[in-house]
Order: sequence, then C-alpha cells, then structure tokens
Amino acid sequence: MLIESKIRRELSRFGYRLNKTPARHWSRKHYDVGFMVLDGNRVVLGASQREYSATLEDVQTLIDDLNARKAA
Repeated sequence: MLIESKIRRELSRFGYRLNKTPARHWSRKHYDVGFMVLDGNRVVLGASQREYSATLEDVQTLIDDLNARKAA
C-alpha cells in the first residue's frame, strides 16, 4: 500500500514536492483525486492532459526511477 506521507518524504529528499487536487477544484466533479509533482515551479509529473492527472502509482514509479539514477 502506498502512503501519501511516505511518498511526500521521499520526494522531498530529491527536492520535489507533491501537490494534491484541491478540495474545491473543478476537476474533482469529473475525475478522481489526482497529484502533481513539482520541482520549484516546474511540473515534473501530473499535467500531461490536465492538472493533477498523476496517480500515486505514477508518483511511486518516478521515485523508483530517481532512486535507480541515484544508485548508478
């Protein structure tokens, strides 16, 4: 099970932050809760088709890739 707080901590080690769809965002009526990974003001993941389009599984895949790059 992926825990959002654990993912936030892991992303902060790489200088990224995780944003979740705001409670009153227009997309919550049509889509499920989504996430965006930001590096400062630059979107790294989660805005390909619409804002907050990434899932926690997508974010975990990004973290795994960052860990693999760090280990290499």
